[in-house]
Amino acid sequence: MKKISLIAILALVLFGMASCQKSTTTTTTTTAPLSIPEIVSALDNPYNVALFLTESKSSLGINFELPSETEGYVEYRLVNSGGEFLRVIATNKTSQIGSKTVYLYEATMTGLNSASTYEYRVGNTVGDYVSDTFTTTMNNFEDGTFTFMYLADPQENTEFGYMAYAYGILNVLQTSEAAFDFALYPGDLVNDADVRSEWNWFFQYSSFFLTSKPMIATIGNHESFNITDDRINHLEFDAYLNLPNNGPIYDTFDELENDARNTHFDDGKTYSFNYENTHFLFIDTEVFCDGTTLCGSYDVSNGEILKTWIENDLSNNDMTWTVVVLHRGPYSLSYDTHSVRENLVPIFEQYGVDLVLSGHDHQYSRAVYQNSVMTPFQTSSEIAYGEISLFPEISGDLNFNQYPSSVGVTYFSSNTASTKFYAGDKSSGIDVQYRFLDEMPVIPFITITNDSIHVVSYVVLKDSAFAVVPTGVEILEEFTITK
Repeated sequence: MKKISLIAILALVLFGMASCQKSTTTTTTTTAPLSIPEIVSALDNPYNVALFLTESKSSLGINFELPSETEGYVEYRLVNSGGEFLRVIATNKTSQIGSKTVYLYEATMTGLNSASTYEYRVGNTVGDYVSDTFTTTMNNFEDGTFTFMYLADPQENTEFGYMAYAYGILNVLQTSEAAFDFALYPGDLVNDADVRSEWNWFFQYSSFFLTSKPMIATIGNHESFNITDDRINHLEFDAYLNLPNNGPIYDTFDELENDARNTHFDDGKTYSFNYENTHFLFIDTEVFCDGTTLCGSYDVSNGEILKTWIENDLSNNDMTWTVVVLHRGPYSLSYDTHSVRENLVPIFEQYGVDLVLSGHDHQYSRAVYQNSVMTPFQTSSEIAYGEISLFPEISGDLNFNQYPSSVGVTYFSSNTASTKFYAGDKSSGIDVQYRFLDEMPVIPFITITNDSIHVVSYVVLKDSAFAVVPTGVEILEEFTITK
C-alpha cells in the first residue's frame, strides 16, 4: 500500500516555503530542511482548503473559502501529465458565522485512480482568486491495509492552542516516522462554532496534512446549538466540512417544545461508508440529549428513527471490520452519557461492532465490554503511564494488549490532540480497564489489515498543559484486536 511519510507530507505541503540558497560559485540551488518551528510559523491556508473522504474510493471531497460571493471551482489533473486541468464548479455554501458572512464552497474530484498523484487548486471563474497548487496521492487499495490518525477534540479558542496542536502532531510524525492515509476527528474541532477565527486557525494549523490527505469527522457538542435555535439546521460544521449525506431522514420534530430541527438537520453528521475491508459508521450523539449537553431530553420518536437507521446500516454490513465514531462515548470517564449507553450499546453488541472511537472526555481510556459487563483481562504489557485494572484471580490468560474481537466491543477515547484536559477533575464513575489522565496530548495511529486492528498511541510530553513546544514523544500504549 502506498502511504505518505513525514518527509513526503512536508515535501508535498511545504514545497516552495523554504528559502532557496544559491551558491556563489555554482548555479546549483539547494533547499535547507525546515525545522518544526519553521514549519509551524510558515503554515498558511488563506482559502481554508481541506480534503475529505467520500463514499467512493475513486473520489475526494474538497471544501474551501473565497473572499467574496462568486462562482468557485476546483480543478485537478494527474501530476506530470501535461494535460489540461479538469474544472468542477463548486456548490456555494455562503453562511453566517457569528456576525460575519463567510463564502464557503464544496466540490468533489471524481475519477481518481488508485496509487496516482494529482495536483489541484481552487479559485473563482472570474479569475480574481486562485489558491496555491496542492498535491494528493491516492491509496493503491492493493492489500486491504490502511492507517488513519485519530485526532480527538482539538477544540481551541486561541491561536497558541492550535499552534500547540500542530507542534504535537509534527513531533509525533517526526519521532515515530508514522504514515497515514487520512485523519479522523470525533468532533469538537473548534471550541466556539460561531467564532470564525477558530475555524481559520484549525484549517491553518492543519494545513500541513489536510491539503494532501483527507479528513473525516462527526459532530461534537461544541459545533452544535440548542435544539430551539434555528441554527441547528444551518451549522457552521456543515459549511466548513464536506461529509457524506446518506444518513437518516427524520419525522417532524414536534415532540419537544420549540424544537426547531428539520427532517434533514442531521445530514453530514450521521452517515456511513466502506473503506477497504472496514465499515465506518459516524453517529451524531447530540441527538441523544442526556443532561450533559445543551438539551436535557430528546425526541424519543426521532431517536427511534436514528436507532432503526443504525440497526439497518449495521445489519447490511458485510465488511471484515466495523468501526463506529461518535463524540460522546458510552463508557466515558468524564461524563455519564447514559442515553448513549442505553440506546446504542445493545445495538453495537448485537451487530458485532469491533471498535468504538469517541472524543468529549479529554481523558484517555480504553475498555472492552460484552453484554454490558467489562471483560476481565488477566495480563497486559508493562505500562509507563496511567492505571490499568486486571483480574488475575479469574482463570484465563486474556492479554489486554492482544485479544480477539469476540471478547467484546472495544471502546477507545483518546484524550485530546491539543491543550484542554480534565486530568481527573471530571469523573463519571464508569469502570474502564485503562486510563491515562495526565495533561499531555495523545495521538493514536490505527492500522487496519484483513486480520487485525493495531493501535499505537503516542503521548506528547510537555512541561505544562498549555506549553506550545513539546519536550518529547513516547509510546503510551499499543494494542491489537484480532479476528
